[in-house]
Amino acid sequence: NINININIMTKRALRKLVQTKRRCIPRPLLRHPHRHGHRHRRHPFVFGAAAISLLATALPSCALGGGGGNLIPLAFAASASSSSSSVGSFGSSRRRSSSSSASSLPFGISSKRSICNSRSAPVMMTIRGGGDAEQQRLQQQQQQQQQQQRQQQQQQAKPKQRQYPHAPIATVSPFSRPVKKVVVVGGTHGNEYTGVWCIKSIERQRELFDGTSSSSSSSPSSQGDPAQPVNVFASFPSLDVDTLLANPVAHMQNKRFVEADLNREFSIDRLKRVAAVLDGNGNDDAASASSCDVATEFCSTDEERNLMLGASLPHEALRAREIEALLGPKILAESNTLSSSSSHDVDGNSVVPEDEGEEDTNPAPLADIVIDLHTTTCNMGISLIIPEGDALMSAAAAYVMHSCRAKYGYPHVQILMHALPKRKHRMNLSSCGRHGFTVEVGPVPQGVLRHDVVEKTEAALHSLLEFLHLRNLELENEKDAQTKEKDEGASRHSNVVEGDATDHTPPTTTVLDRLRRLYPGGTVPCYRSAPAVRPGELSGKISWPTDPTNPNFPAVVVHKSVQDRDFEPLRVGDPLFLSLDGKVIPYYGSHGEEVHLIFVNEGGYYYASSGTGIGVAVKSQFDWETGWFVIEEDGGESEEVVVDEEDSYE
Repeated sequence: NINININIMTKRALRKLVQTKRRCIPRPLLRHPHRHGHRHRRHPFVFGAAAISLLATALPSCALGGGGGNLIPLAFAASASSSSSSVGSFGSSRRRSSSSSASSLPFGISSKRSICNSRSAPVMMTIRGGGDAEQQRLQQQQQQQQQQQRQQQQQQAKPKQRQYPHAPIATVSPFSRPVKKVVVVGGTHGNEYTGVWCIKSIERQRELFDGTSSSSSSSPSSQGDPAQPVNVFASFPSLDVDTLLANPVAHMQNKRFVEADLNREFSIDRLKRVAAVLDGNGNDDAASASSCDVATEFCSTDEERNLMLGASLPHEALRAREIEALLGPKILAESNTLSSSSSHDVDGNSVVPEDEGEEDTNPAPLADIVIDLHTTTCNMGISLIIPEGDALMSAAAAYVMHSCRAKYGYPHVQILMHALPKRKHRMNLSSCGRHGFTVEVGPVPQGVLRHDVVEKTEAALHSLLEFLHLRNLELENEKDAQTKEKDEGASRHSNVVEGDATDHTPPTTTVLDRLRRLYPGGTVPCYRSAPAVRPGELSGKISWPTDPTNPNFPAVVVHKSVQDRDFEPLRVGDPLFLSLDGKVIPYYGSHGEEVHLIFVNEGGYYYASSGTGIGVAVKSQFDWETGWFVIEEDGGESEEVVVDEEDSYE
């Protein structure tokens, strides 16, 4: 490339160039048209053309790329001494006869950009040579540039690298292990009747399936038709489904609990405390449990109850010990080491042990999955609650959410994820199994059965069982399918050689492939709950003050503008509570500038043992193949919900 700036040349040198190479320049271009009184003014463009012509003829052929076939772009600016009227008149003349001017320039010089009415506007000039070969070269260059642009666009379109905070090192896919033992739990809170109805319905389905029921009605497998009743034993035969009435004493009394919230009694610390009291006095709860059905009865002895009373432990603490022994164990899993029969940790994730040198003596939980059915007095719709870091439950929740919306026609379905990756840190009942899944449906009053709420709960339950069953079938048939694929591949190869290739078996679509199509980016929208900071909280809440004479009676009422607005945003300054004197108490930003409220005015959260107040969450997303919250590499971090232990509306 040769760059020539006309400003570095003197007019005297240019005149000599023009006189020397005058014959190379067409005469009409030497003098400007008769405009504005400039009869014989030479335009700077002429000097530039002359200089280019001289250099092009004087330079050796090697300077032009050997055969002169290369394209030499030349740029030069208008002379600073030229008048604006001259530039403007040239521009208008060139626009009027651009084709004729381009054809009369020496050596095929053509302008690539029109001159604007400015002295400093550059003019792009090219020297053409080589004919068709040069055009092919230009086309190749353009194709290369377009290819580079496409590659850049593809790289930009690729999903960004994701970071998963606190994620363990994966060794085995969490989807490679079949699920067998499934326990469906109802009555964790005694006055939530929907879950109890569902487990009683499952037991009736068992009788019909086994042929032991005296009822003449049948409940055929109708997995594909949501309008027909589903028998879980006929529709999902790969699953071993059992049921559990969690708190039978509270259920008989139509109370949420007897002395304390059962769904807060499964933390490691509380289970160890109960074990210390019982084991220290030589009691064997397993022996007493063998004489009754723990799944439906409270089986502890009078002696054990007296011991609990002496240690100031509630009735639910002893019941939690029974359930943990039935579904777990969990109390032996506090080190989060691997079991001898599985490469997955007690959280259900595939990881390497945290303490490599610790002896591996932790048995796997007896229940693969514990499904806990709840209802709420709040407008929560169908809420699927899972812990962070459980890949299998994350994929299941994504499947259930889509199934409830598309198959059953329920639009208000959302996923709520608790930031509790470690199983030992979870205090809820479903944490006793290897995997835990909670279904929460509302609104419905406590101690009330509603047909529509039962249908929503069963829709979520059946969708979850369907996902697990389909995945089990895929895993069971995987080895046979691989062997068959090899045989068919050899057969197709021989058919192609012989000229017969009519047998083309389409690839099998798995349930995971469906999820990849439903969620192309691999991420699923969810709500991330605030971390719990107070006793009795499963997740963080905006606590309200209570009456000094009754700790279960709030001293403020939830503002009407917030009531029934679960999962909707709340911003600083928005009304939140109303005091006894009629004063509106706004949200002052204790959990962030904008949050989403959950369990708004939940009846069960009037009790201190359940954690009083309104739940808080933020919008987030998780990777369904890993179960971890997604944080984009470019800094688009998910908003953290942080609350001080002292924050309160007292």
